[in-house]
Amino acid sequence: MSPTMRASAHAHKTRKPLAWPVLLGLIAVGITVGYPLLMLFLQSVFPNLMHGSFKGAFKAYQEVWAMEGLAQMWVNSLACGATATLLAWLLGTFAGWLLARTDIPGKTWLRVSLLIPVMSPPYLLALAYVLIFQQNGLSEVWGLPATSWIRDTFFSFGGVVLIMTLTSFGAVALLVESALLGISTRMEDAARCMGVSSWRIFRSITFPLLLPALSNVGILVFIDSVSNFGIAAILAPRANLPLLPEMIYEQLTTWPVNLPLGSALSTILAATAMGLVFMSQQFLANQTSTNGRLSSMRLMPLMPRAKRLGWLFFGALFLFSSALPVAAVIYMSLIKHWNHGVPVFSLEHYAHLFQLGSPGLEALTTSFLLSLAAATLCVLVGSIIAYALARHRGRLVALLDQLAVLPRIVPNLVVAVAMILAWNVPWNPLPIYGTVGILLLAYVALYQATALRFADAAMHQITPKLEQAAACLGIPRWRILWGIVLPMMRPNLFVAWITILIMCLRDWVASIMLLPPGVQTVGSFIFNQFEQGDFAQAMAMTVCTVVLSTVLLVVINLNFYRKVFVK
Repeated sequence: MSPTMRASAHAHKTRKPLAWPVLLGLIAVGITVGYPLLMLFLQSVFPNLMHGSFKGAFKAYQEVWAMEGLAQMWVNSLACGATATLLAWLLGTFAGWLLARTDIPGKTWLRVSLLIPVMSPPYLLALAYVLIFQQNGLSEVWGLPATSWIRDTFFSFGGVVLIMTLTSFGAVALLVESALLGISTRMEDAARCMGVSSWRIFRSITFPLLLPALSNVGILVFIDSVSNFGIAAILAPRANLPLLPEMIYEQLTTWPVNLPLGSALSTILAATAMGLVFMSQQFLANQTSTNGRLSSMRLMPLMPRAKRLGWLFFGALFLFSSALPVAAVIYMSLIKHWNHGVPVFSLEHYAHLFQLGSPGLEALTTSFLLSLAAATLCVLVGSIIAYALARHRGRLVALLDQLAVLPRIVPNLVVAVAMILAWNVPWNPLPIYGTVGILLLAYVALYQATALRFADAAMHQITPKLEQAAACLGIPRWRILWGIVLPMMRPNLFVAWITILIMCLRDWVASIMLLPPGVQTVGSFIFNQFEQGDFAQAMAMTVCTVVLSTVLLVVINLNFYRKVFVK
């Protein structure tokens, strides 16, 4: 045997088998993310792929190129996303700076005011403001009639941007605060001692250090704004502003259904999002990063007047992003009928909602059961992937890492379209298309990255020495995972489970596009009732969803769960 053959045989004998966490992680993300997105791309290129033919390659993209009004629609979507991102940057950066760098009182409550719009579904704001500003809307009922200029401004480009901004500035503020808490104030203090103005300190010192965080959150806000289906479906048509998500939805739901064209538009949207993320990573490759949370920090003292202005700023944001929309939704849900222009209030819509056998109760039950199952599966998959990424190395692990983070980059609408194309093919081995199973799989695909984020944070706090010591004592691997790793991850996994449960309950895109006939979830019920003109019933369901989500958020913030789950 030659030396080359002996070396090859020796390498084959010493090659380690693929670790089970890596294998399970690849199978999970392959089924939920990799395969659907691959089918989305292939069917956008080969429109007859479902029929086993490769004829007509790139025909769908030729239709996209020749589609009338597509260029204007694309410009509208990009302009709305860019403007909303800029405004969210401005509002969120100032709010985050006040929380991180000043001694403004009541920071806990101020953070809660920012968290509420983050966890509220975007369609809630769109529904509420449409009800407020429409002709004979709630603004007139409340004795504050909107002028024609205000109404025309809202039902236009400005109104769409306003709703997008109100749904995203809170996330920017909370991330900016976290980033600022990880940046030392020593350089700022030194510049302040030399008499440099606060604005110049922020522009020359703080902002460059904050740029990586701003860029990352800005990309996410832009992608979410451009692909936001709730705002595009509710407000954009009434504003006579065609947007790309609405066109994708029409291609897939309006007869005659055009799957190749819908897949081509979705692929373009996904490519845009991934391209923006790639450019952001290249831009930030040589940027300065933060140093982690510091143990102590010198806060800028505010004068009493400045503190009042700060609270006024947060109060205005809370009013328009949370209080006013929620008040409008609750008010509308209590109206039984109108008597000569005067509302007659009743709890009839809530009673009908919870009546045994009612469509509303069935929608609530379906959503809750699906959310429970999806949250559990997401936490399981996220934990396995996080363990594989933390304890193993190699090309397959790098591939697993890239596939696992795709749901953070690819818009939810694109994932929903990919699910339709992937599981509606003749060779499909899993008969889940046309059942609630495809919606469950979509939930796992959309939100497993959230579970991975929490699980990965927990794994970085667990030293592998504990597992190595237990292995040296002869303890089986499953007992090490069950007795050492899992108890230390449990608090993070619990928070991840509750968070994903909330996100599934408020889901809008997947519920509307993937549910089979005769089955409804909370999102599809609200959408259908609103489109049919039964505003009060839709608002009653929205209130129930907000209340349930708020209760779950309170559970997350309770301190006692640590005593229960961490010994």
